Amino acid sequence: MRMTRISGKARPLTMNAPIAHTSSPHDFPAEGGAARGGDTIEHRIQRSYWMADRGPRPLTRGWGHFFAAILSLIASTVLITFAWMTLPWWQGLAVTVYGVGVVGLFGVSALYHRWPWVSMRAVQWWRRADHATISVFIAATYTPLCAIVLDPTQALWMLSAAWVGAIMGVVLNLVWINHPRWLDVVVYLVLGWLILPLLPNLWESAGPAVVWLLFAGGVVYSLGALVYGFKWPGRNARWYGYHEHFHTATIAAAVVHMVAIWMVVAG
Repeated sequence: MRMTRISGKARPLTMNAPIAHTSSPHDFPAEGGAARGGDTIEHRIQRSYWMADRGPRPLTRGWGHFFAAILSLIASTVLITFAWMTLPWWQGLAVTVYGVGVVGLFGVSALYHRWPWVSMRAVQWWRRADHATISVFIAATYTPLCAIVLDPTQALWMLSAAWVGAIMGVVLNLVWINHPRWLDVVVYLVLGWLILPLLPNLWESAGPAVVWLLFAGGVVYSLGALVYGFKWPGRNARWYGYHEHFHTATIAAAVVHMVAIWMVVAG
């Protein structure tokens, strides 16, 4: 039986155990925290997050978002070009915001999860960016819907609430990256369902198909957020764990919502 060393302790490497992708956090300095070998609370927290981010994890981690980033770049480029050719400039700008948001979400996630970052500081900052882009993406998804479908007053209130919430989510992740996992779930769910009171307006203006697509995508996003929050199923999976379920949910929901936005732009 072959042995692997994780966090300074040897343990057997079996076919059911996930593979470590990088070195142990003991190989790196604390970078702004305790000196190497220190045992402060902050340093232990940093080591625990290092192992969560760069320790043993499913082998497919991040690949879904890598391919989603490439495909979303192509789809968003076509959508943005079509919008600028057919819609007023402010609506074309709103579609551009959405395109940047969806590509940014998957692109940052792919870089964070797949790139072999070699310092705790780099991992922490990319973790901040990864979490912060989720809030921005939710607000960016609202932007073309509000700009094209809703009347100016409704659009102003909806976009103000969505972007204020997104900014708060960004600040939360930049300032307090080690916040409880459930807080992320609450922020994502509240932001994601802000538009619920305006669904009747969307039903009348954009049509039932768009509303059903938005609702279905919202349900899938919500289920993904709950999977992320509860770390279930597949917490210790070798190939495909709870985080991969979460990523798959975001991809599926993003596809459904992009179809809805295409219908709004082309309608």
